Amino acid sequence: MSRRARELTVDQAALVGAVRKVARQRLKINTDYVMAILRAREEGATFGAIAEAAGTSSQAVQEIVRRHGPVKRSEPKAGVADPA
Repeated sequence: MSRRARELTVDQAALVGAVRKVARQRLKINTDYVMAILRAREEGATFGAIAEAAGTSSQAVQEIVRRHGPVKRSEPKAGVADPA
């Protein structure tokens, strides 16, 4: 059973707008955080050094790199002609 959404009051609409604005800011900050970790790792910084700088554990940094790092492509199989 679904409920029909109530109309928001002017004050509620303003608060929801503020939530939306903060959510967009958080998304940008989170993206910048992940990208900084990935760049540091690509430049050869250790997981421990990155973790210390970020105030988190090296396991958390490893998980971020695992989830958001570059996708590893498999090498083409031997004997398969390049279609180009």
